[in-house]
Parts: sequence; structure tokens; C-alpha cells
Amino acid sequence: MARLDTGWHNNPKVLRLSDKGMALHAWSISYCDAARSDGFIAQDAWPARFGRAVKELERASMWERCAGGYYLHDYLDYNRSRARIDDYMRAKREAGRAGGQASASARASPNALPSAQANGQQMLNEHLKQNPTPGPGPGVRELTGAAVAVSSGPSLAREAATATATRLENLPDEVRHRLAQPPIRAHHVGH
Repeated sequence: MARLDTGWHNNPKVLRLSDKGMALHAWSISYCDAARSDGFIAQDAWPARFGRAVKELERASMWERCAGGYYLHDYLDYNRSRARIDDYMRAKREAGRAGGQASASARASPNALPSAQANGQQMLNEHLKQNPTPGPGPGVRELTGAAVAVSSGPSLAREAATATATRLENLPDEVRHRLAQPPIRAHHVGH
């Protein structure tokens, strides 16, 4: 992906260019990324109607003449080199291949789904032990601390309510706000 500096619109060199000069400069950034040329623009690679703009970019030191064409000044200061793009693409391919192999392996194993579900449940249980929640969520059958305390007497209920309030205070404002709202009810359309 070509990168146009966020200050490009305010760069004094850019502001002195004609419309065609600006257009050709932006075009050249995109071209260099697509061609993975590290900032090199081959002679006559640009659209013919920008012939005068080439000279303008050269005068502004935004394009530098070199053997076979021009070099886009500071291109590699703002954009990825061919080597970085190639490394990124290679890593992306390898990650995709590894993910595909893992997925195929999991599908091939007859115990893959039950094993994955058991592992997920174990991870959830460990998370809940380390991060107690302020109250039950959908499908939770066991009693929370506050519910147990209410059934055990008033002093335990007060202690449980205080503990729950303390946990609620540690939650982000938007979570506390949502917890104060009535539950969301599912609407079934057309039976």
C-alpha cells in the first residue's frame, strides 16, 4: 500500500506545484509501490499528458534524474522497500499455509470438535476464576456470591452487595451503563 505523508497537502514544495505536478507526484508514489521499484520511475512510464510536470518535479527536487529515468526523492523514507513488501507477503503466505494446515488437521481428527470445546471451556473457567464477573450471564445456572448470600442471611447479603459494588466500580463507564439497562430481548420474526 502506497503511503502519502499526512503532511503532503501542506508541504511547501507540493503547494508550489501546478495541478498536473501535484497529480504526477501522487501518481508516482502509487506507481513506485505497485512496481515495487524502491522509488525508481522508468523513463516515459508516466502518462504522456504529464510531460511538462516531469520537468516541474525535477526543478522542485521531488524527482531526481538517474540512469534510465528518475528517482522519487525520499520515497523510502515514507514507503516500504521491495524487500519489506516481499518479506511481508512471504510471512502472510506462510501464516496462511500454517493456518490452512492446522485447520485441515483439526478437521481430520475425529475428536477435534469435542477436544476444542473442552479446551475452550477450561480456558473460560480459568479466566472466570481469575476475573470474577459482577453477575450471571446468559445460561449461567449456578448462584453468584450475592445470590448465595441473600439466601444465607442479611449480614452476608450486605457483604456480598458491597463486594459486588466494588467490582462494578472497577468496570469501565460504558459497561456499568449497559449493566444498568434492562436486558436485550430477542425479537422473533415470522414463525
